[in-house]
Amino acid sequence: MPAQHTHQQFLIGQLTFDSGSRELCSATERLYLEPQAYQLLSLFITAEQGQLSRDQMIELLWAGRVVSESAINKSVSLLRKAFAQLDPATTYIETLPKVGYRLCQTVTPQMTEMSEKAENVQHAVNSTAKPAIEVESTTAAHPAVVKSSGLKTKLILGVLWTAPLLFFVLWFFITLAPEPEKLPTPYINEPVPVSHAQGVDYDLSLSKDGSTLLYLSAEAGKKQLILQQDPGKTQLLAEDKDLLTAALSPDGLQVLWVKQHQQGCVVEWFLIEAPDQKKTVASCNTDSVVKIAWQNDSKGFYLRDRANKIQPYALSRYRLDTMAKEQITNPLSAESPTGELAFAESDDGKKLAVLRYLENQQTQLFILDSSSFAVLTQKTLPLQATNIDWLADQLLLSKDAELLQYNADTDQLEFLFYTGRTVQSLAVVDQQIYYADYELDADIWQHDLKADKARIRIGSSKVDRMPRVNHKGDLAFLSQRSGKDQIWLQPAGQNEYQLADLPGSPAFVRLQWSPDGESLIFSKDGALWQLMVASGQSRVLVAPDKQVEVANWMADGSGIIYCSKQSGDWQLWQLDLTTATSKQLTQQGGYSGYLVKDQLYFSKFHQDGLFVLDLISGEEQQLIADFNKINWLNWSLSDGQIYYYQPDQGIRQYQLQNKENSLLLATPERFVHHYDIQNQQLFYVKAGVPKGDIYKLAPALDKTK
Repeated sequence: MPAQHTHQQFLIGQLTFDSGSRELCSATERLYLEPQAYQLLSLFITAEQGQLSRDQMIELLWAGRVVSESAINKSVSLLRKAFAQLDPATTYIETLPKVGYRLCQTVTPQMTEMSEKAENVQHAVNSTAKPAIEVESTTAAHPAVVKSSGLKTKLILGVLWTAPLLFFVLWFFITLAPEPEKLPTPYINEPVPVSHAQGVDYDLSLSKDGSTLLYLSAEAGKKQLILQQDPGKTQLLAEDKDLLTAALSPDGLQVLWVKQHQQGCVVEWFLIEAPDQKKTVASCNTDSVVKIAWQNDSKGFYLRDRANKIQPYALSRYRLDTMAKEQITNPLSAESPTGELAFAESDDGKKLAVLRYLENQQTQLFILDSSSFAVLTQKTLPLQATNIDWLADQLLLSKDAELLQYNADTDQLEFLFYTGRTVQSLAVVDQQIYYADYELDADIWQHDLKADKARIRIGSSKVDRMPRVNHKGDLAFLSQRSGKDQIWLQPAGQNEYQLADLPGSPAFVRLQWSPDGESLIFSKDGALWQLMVASGQSRVLVAPDKQVEVANWMADGSGIIYCSKQSGDWQLWQLDLTTATSKQLTQQGGYSGYLVKDQLYFSKFHQDGLFVLDLISGEEQQLIADFNKINWLNWSLSDGQIYYYQPDQGIRQYQLQNKENSLLLATPERFVHHYDIQNQQLFYVKAGVPKGDIYKLAPALDKTK
């Protein structure tokens, strides 16, 4: 951590940085800096010419530990993001190729109330001491007139007279001036690798004594459940592609796992000594990302599940001895769109901590009584935490690659450790933190269907996704290169560039080009937006209270077909751009649709199949039965051809005229279900090889005790 500065505030370009409160401020907005961004900005301010090499950053930010390039890029991106949020028109950090980075705006120290007091005291001392100095200089100028005994007397009187003030100045800096800032975390040791196999290790859980570790390991399409009882000694419990997650009991003797297949989703229990004697203890929904955790007494478990995709996640408790189920939480979608994120029972089994997602990068924390489920504490945290566990009587949270400690009694949130990669799961045993991290990127590929050749079209170290191509060959896509979701554009034959930031809070976004190739539409936070490519300006077409999700242009550009649940469940609506009015088209459900003359082709949210509705007669019929509802995202209709994705097969083509259905392209390796087709060119997203390991992080020993 950089040393404390004499001045607590700095004017950086048009912004003010307060190192005491860790706030970066414009004339109208204040932004609290995340620990990593705060530390880096402090280093830039003290660095010679505001310049830092990558080696200096590693030495000062990570204490010389080995970190990846992405960790360095992430820290710079966090700070750039903060500057851009407050002053988007100005560049504050420039990249120096093969050197590092430089803070390229002038830094001017500013007076704070505390430093002003110190200066006033010093001014008083100087003013009071001035006569003694003047006497001394006068005496020196006239040695024949002033006797030596008189000079000594005046010097002694001067020192005695100023001594109380000098003592006061010394007392001020000892008692009132801020102490040099110390690293607020004991977790400064280098993390110890627990697993380091190829692929990604994830969903870790521990026995209460820390002697046994359970985790899932995935590599090259193979999914294994691993039990580790000694360092370096592992046991394969199962290899099953249907495994979703698993958890080890605190007593280290039992395992719960969740399996999902075509027949359904189930929770199974078994003893490690008798893995063949499994017992189904709960069922779950196939549209869910189920999370599971044991009770502290190893006699029951908590399960996060939801009824269907339009309902938020809720939390329940199951007892293994009675098979009784208790509903713990039941959030409304209005208060939390996704519901419960993570949960953990305290070591003594008396409290249950629950994280709930809120919009605008906030998380709601509930601490419940484990017996009655009564709310003991409720707090709103100014960050989007994703994992939680108990660290003695406090809480351990993870946000991206940061580990943080939260004291609910004092409402204090402290930075503990920067892992360098996103934390996927974590567990704590006796102040030792175990965490599984991961790193993933994704590129956009272009496959020439005629020549049957593929090449990479957009590549970076970040996640690039949602390719959309217009008839001119311009490629629009989403990217996280700047640390947040942005819309990027690669005009035909040119380099890509950032087109616009996404408005509102982070959330899923689906893009679509207008027929003239001049604008893009997307839904965000319930509203339907139109982005003009030439100007980069956006406007709202449908207000957020209409709860819009998927939207598609009409072929003539006169309107847009969008889905909304303003009338209850998801239905399709038609927006007339001339009159800015909408009318409902479906009555029996509709999610993603295209209108061709009077024929509406559409999918449904809850039901497999592609349907067609004659808007004149009102007759609805199923067009393609073997059409998975996963296609709500990317299926398309153009020039009489329907393109859709069939799991375990690939991208299929259905011709409306002759009703022929054929496989267009088998599923590419590491295919992500984002694709677009234009002029016999298929653009799709391919994920990079995921990387993820498990580490143990122990606090540094206090040698003063």
